[in-house]
Amino acid sequence: MELLQLMYFCDAAKTENFSRTAEKYKVPTSNISQTVKRLEAELGVKLFRRSANKVCLSEEGKLFYGGAKRALDALEEAKSRISDLEEEGWGEIRLLIRTDRRIVTNAIEKFKQRCPRVSLSINHRADSALTDYDFIISDAIERAADYRSEHLLSERIVLAVEKNAPLAEGPINGLESLAGERFIALADSRLHSLTEQMCRAAGFTPNVVIRTDDPHYVRKYVEMGLGIALVPAVSWRGAFSDNVVLLDIGGYTRQTRLYIPKDKVLTREERIFYEILVSTFNEEAGSFYLCN
Repeated sequence: MELLQLMYFCDAAKTENFSRTAEKYKVPTSNISQTVKRLEAELGVKLFRRSANKVCLSEEGKLFYGGAKRALDALEEAKSRISDLEEEGWGEIRLLIRTDRRIVTNAIEKFKQRCPRVSLSINHRADSALTDYDFIISDAIERAADYRSEHLLSERIVLAVEKNAPLAEGPINGLESLAGERFIALADSRLHSLTEQMCRAAGFTPNVVIRTDDPHYVRKYVEMGLGIALVPAVSWRGAFSDNVVLLDIGGYTRQTRLYIPKDKVLTREERIFYEILVSTFNEEAGSFYLCN
């Protein structure tokens, strides 16, 4: 019993017309008739009742058709699954994520749903060297001759303040007005460096009373009223509880860029990741709120 025999039989059983089946498979009608006869000889039963101008399934034919159809459907499903596996792709994508971790993580989640068999090597260290990465997401101007860059996101820098603090009433009259405030910093991060740069440009060194390497505790300590923090409005959107307000400090922004090796030709999977990443950043752009 061959696969082609079952295909011919199932189609003829569905149409009860050997000529239509022959036309579909582009073979002589006699081929279909002979195939059915060989099946009948092998099974020892008549699959069709024949008259002068018509064929129709016998009771045995109906029973055999049910089993043969299920077998062909199972084969088609297996074939489809194999094709899906081939389309999913394999390989590894190497990422250096210096900033915007929440947004990039959302993109990674979407990508893994699309390409679950592709592995991701991820580094979050801000001081990592720019070597051997397929994609770098950074808010720094990376001086890397081997990489080309493109813009991903421009977002406002805002002030996170516990809602009952005097500062929460706003407005903030320039960054220099925060010179006497207590700051909470995300240690060894691009955000910490940006905070120091902004404050020094405003004429003072921030009084950092708490340094932590975990963004969760930056948010927690601000919520407890232990200090204030400068944070990016988009990438930290939704990170604080209702106990914190975000205040405008006068047009400071952070630029996030994507860096890709100059001579790199993206694989199919890398192209999919790139498109998902850019799309996710576009969806996030502008999605921030201020309280004054």
